[in-house]
Order: sequence, then structure tokens, then C-alpha cells
Amino acid sequence: MSAIERRRQLVEAAFRVIGAEGFAAATTRRICAEAGAPVATFHYCFASKEELLVELTEATVAALIDAQAGGVLVRGSVAESLRATLREYWATVEADPNREVVLTGLTQYALHEPALAGVARRQYEAYHRTARVTLESLASACGVSWRLPVEELARMLVVVTDGVVIAWLVDRDGAAARASLDAFADALAGFAVSAVAHR
Repeated sequence: MSAIERRRQLVEAAFRVIGAEGFAAATTRRICAEAGAPVATFHYCFASKEELLVELTEATVAALIDAQAGGVLVRGSVAESLRATLREYWATVEADPNREVVLTGLTQYALHEPALAGVARRQYEAYHRTARVTLESLASACGVSWRLPVEELARMLVVVTDGVVIAWLVDRDGAAARASLDAFADALAGFAVSAVAHR
């Protein structure tokens, strides 16, 4: 097995261990056992557990963004389009709750681990970038512009979806989560103005 393939195998094993048992269980030995690899292999592939966690964060964020790569869903109005797009996003959350558990845990862990400085920031930069592209694409498709700078609206979108995800991980009330996202879509649509009228 190549070093690249072995690294991927160890990252996937760490993902499974963290998702099922939490960070406290994610020792080098436990990750190697999950991967079916000797501990010496870990040290051949990674300089430290922190290096593995950086790669895990980047791979998991990339998988999340890929899952949402379908773009915006355009419906009859801005509000309906936002609702449909957020519902599509939500389907990716419910399809892979373990990914959300790991990402949430990684953020908290990185904030308290000096060796992972910058990991949480890069994670959220990716979220904000994805939210901004979504809002820009939706505005273009619906023929509107935004009353507020798109960066501010993108931050709102990330903050709200973060909160909805965490609440859902606790109570698993999908109906309440979707209702919250629908209400936010309606509120966010209030910041849209016809591009023609705006000129």
C-alpha cells in the first residue's frame, strides 16, 4: 500500500473513531487499530496526530462542500429559491450526521490546541466562501441584488446553519430544523431587491 493510500486509510479511521467515540478515544493506537495498521505505520505517514487532524479537517470540509455542490435551486421567488436551496443543504446534513459531529468537534478541539492554530479559521473561511458563492449565484439566477454586503449575509447564513445543525445533533428534530431554515430563508429574502429597481 502506498504512503498516500495509507494516509487516507488512517484519516478515514480517525473520522470513524472520533464520530463514534469522541476525541478522547482518538489515540494513535486506537486509530491504527481501527485502520488495521501497525502503530509504526502512523509515524511513517504523519509527523504527529495533529498533522493527521489537519488533514482530517480539510478532507471533511471538502466532502461537505462537495455534497452541496449542486448549486442553488431556483424557484418562483427569492424566498422559495432560498428555502429550496437550504432544504437541499439540510438533506446533506441528515444524510451524514457523523460528518457534522466530527466537524463540530474538530472546531472546538482546534480552538484549544496550539498545534492546530489556524485550522478552525480555515474551516470557517471555507464555510463563508461557500455561503458567499451560494448567495451570489442565487442573486444572479433570480435577478436581484442584496441590500447588505454579501459577506455580511454569508456570515449570517453560516451562523444560522451552524446553530440549526448543533441543535439538531442534540435533539434530532428534523421538522424543527427545517422550519427554522424556512423561517430564515424568508427573513433573508427580505434583503433582496430587484436588480432592475436597484439601478
